[in-house]
Order: sequence, then structure tokens, then C-alpha cells
Amino acid sequence: RAGKTRTLEVLEPIVAKPWFTGRTSAAALVRKVDKDRPTLLLDESDAAFGGEKEYAEALRGQLNTGYRKSGKSSLCTGQGAKMDVHDFSTFCAKAIAGIGTLPDTVADRSIPITLRRRLSDEPCERWRERDGHAEAAPLRDLLAAWGAKALEHLRDARPELPSNLGDRQADVWEPLIAIADMAQDHRHQAARFD
Repeated sequence: RAGKTRTLEVLEPIVAKPWFTGRTSAAALVRKVDKDRPTLLLDESDAAFGGEKEYAEALRGQLNTGYRKSGKSSLCTGQGAKMDVHDFSTFCAKAIAGIGTLPDTVADRSIPITLRRRLSDEPCERWRERDGHAEAAPLRDLLAAWGAKALEHLRDARPELPSNLGDRQADVWEPLIAIADMAQDHRHQAARFD
């Protein structure tokens, strides 16, 4: 009850092409990400990684390579004499919610956000999906318009990265630091968490 699922529910109306799921097959996961490039909002990751081995390994592979644009998963497609190998793109935005820790290789490519239960003296407005989607629409539209204008700048951005980041961490943080640099306010320095 710390708000893991709720966080995904609140993200759903503002992200591009949301795909909110708690479970899918390995084949569907790989093919949907390749075809649609959704924002994967994956709930119950602890159950996914602790469950069926084939799915857990497909998910791990998807997440391990999908943090970069060139990431791919290679699978056999077709039948009989028409069988071939196809490279499926694994790149898409992802938010993962679960209890406990992620597998080390996935955690190494992640930006963790730790949630805690709200205290009784911390009031908060109740989430209603239909209202939340309607209220989020203007923000989603603003974000989409900003993203379209910022894309060229961000594509060529080479922000200065904190020296305490490892190579993979730098790969994951670089786009967020480039966005913070565009804000040119306190977020510029806060994003570097020196």
C-alpha cells in the first residue's frame, strides 16, 4: 500500500502510448514493444521475475537491452522451412513497480524510486481514473508539444555527466540530465546529484 500501482495509474494518462500490464507472455512482450514502442507500465515485477522462468528471462532480456535505442531481442519466427531469425527492437520507455529489489542486471539499468506508505496525517486527494485522465489531458498535450520542439536539441545534446556515474548509469541518466539542462533552473544542478 505504498502506491506502486497508483504511481503507474497516474503515469498512464500522461505518457506516450501507455501499455499498463501486470502480466503478458514472452512472445507478446517482445512483439508489442517492437511494433508499438509503447511506454511499458509494468506492475507486479516481483511476481514476474519470481514466476515462470521463460517469461522472467524474456522480461530480463527486454529490460537489459531496452534502455538504449539499439537494443534488440533475436527470436526465431515462421515455421518449418520458412523459419528465420528476426531482430525485434526492445527500446521503449518503461516504469516498473514491484515489491523488493529488481534483478541486479535490471537494477543496474534503472533509476530507482523508493515509495513508502502515506502516514495518516498526510492527506491526499483520492484518485479516480476517469477524473484523472480528464485532468491529465492538458498536461499530456503540453508534454507532447514540448517534446516535439525539444527533440532536435535533445538528439544532439551531450550534457556534462557526473564523474561518479558508471558507464551504464551514465547511459541511463544522460537523457534526463539533458532535459534538466534545458530547464536552466535549479533542476540543472539537482539532476547531477553531486
